[in-house]
Amino acid sequence: MPQSIVVYIDRVPVALKVGGSMAGLMHGLQLKREGNDVTILEREPISERSSHEAGVGFRTSVEEFLRRFDETGLTSAFTSDDLQFAYRRRANIFASKMKYKLTSWGLLYRILRANFDGFASTACPQPPPSRKEDGNATYLAGRQVTDIQYADGIVTVHYSDVTSGKAGSVTADLVIGADGVHSIVRELVKAPMVKQYAGYVAWRGTVPEKFLSKATLDYFTNGLSFNLMRRTYIVCYVIPTDAGVFEPGERLVNWVWYYNVAEDSPEIAEILTGTDGKLRKNTVSSGLVNPQVWDRVRAAVDPRMAAPFAELLGKTDQPFVTKVNDAICSAPRHCDGRVVLVGDALTTIRPHTALATEQAARHCLLLGKARKGEISMEDWDHEVCVYARRMLLLSRLVGELGQGSTWMFLKSVYRYLMFMIRLKLGG
Repeated sequence: MPQSIVVYIDRVPVALKVGGSMAGLMHGLQLKREGNDVTILEREPISERSSHEAGVGFRTSVEEFLRRFDETGLTSAFTSDDLQFAYRRRANIFASKMKYKLTSWGLLYRILRANFDGFASTACPQPPPSRKEDGNATYLAGRQVTDIQYADGIVTVHYSDVTSGKAGSVTADLVIGADGVHSIVRELVKAPMVKQYAGYVAWRGTVPEKFLSKATLDYFTNGLSFNLMRRTYIVCYVIPTDAGVFEPGERLVNWVWYYNVAEDSPEIAEILTGTDGKLRKNTVSSGLVNPQVWDRVRAAVDPRMAAPFAELLGKTDQPFVTKVNDAICSAPRHCDGRVVLVGDALTTIRPHTALATEQAARHCLLLGKARKGEISMEDWDHEVCVYARRMLLLSRLVGELGQGSTWMFLKSVYRYLMFMIRLKLGG
């Protein structure tokens, strides 16, 4: 029987932690395709959200999701087959193969919105019509969830308009909490959460291909590129624009640089203070990063970088920066299963493995199986929690390899291997 469903999403995309909004749109679209009436509540007041031109990597779960539910016919991503590694100033020390899909957050968001509620954009100026069996889809921007009440199988979601302050509410058979690492839904249902600062921040930015030298551009067109240095590293790759432009010369080279900085230190306070003088808790957006701080941080590492990476960072006009955290919740469902946490609201993994969007799609596809009766919701709980723990440990392992000491890396390897052994033995 069709249901009335509310999905709550929150937070602008920062670093690779874009699972909140992507998770919400994916679940909303899948539930709409099932014939349910779906309302998405979005805290941000602007319907077409800023992406910071952030890059997104994904694999089989997102591919399957788009294959089943996307009607736009648009190209969504590049396929990358190559990995290349630089060590300090040596630009070519090792190459390997790994298939990966690479795109921009903004393009994937626009494709999902076009399918969900017919949102027209430069990427998709003519959204596809709904399928015959689709339910109704409503996208309400500028709504901040303030309370959740549950009684007799019905969930009431209370919210306020972030512009006018006017209060409102909506009732639903099912509420999906997809509002990211700082989830309000998770807080309101008092779900247990363990959160940890990783010990470093992620600087990010993009440079249009046309602004790079030919040698540097040729270097980065080979796929995923890494510059390894002492307890820090950079990863770069080419992405389309948010408008869906894939033509060489018009694309963007996206980069992420992981930079160690102690929590509560004067340096992190300086990094997280914008040009407006305000100290942020987690993210300083593009255009607000203090250029003197950026120049100082970059200058300290620039002599150790390989030339293509140094040029790329040097030509980035407006980087942004965010603290890297991970978090895991041990209870995905609440209110007799009528409130479900997904994506980063359930588990936030460090961005090294670039699997936040993949995790969101995995949660979504598994929930679809549960709603069809192919698996039980208890099976869904088990699958998402095991996957969450495995990806959390793996992302910490990769992070310690690039950012930490040998001892911390070996401890991470041990913890990951012990988890996998227990899993194999059925523990």
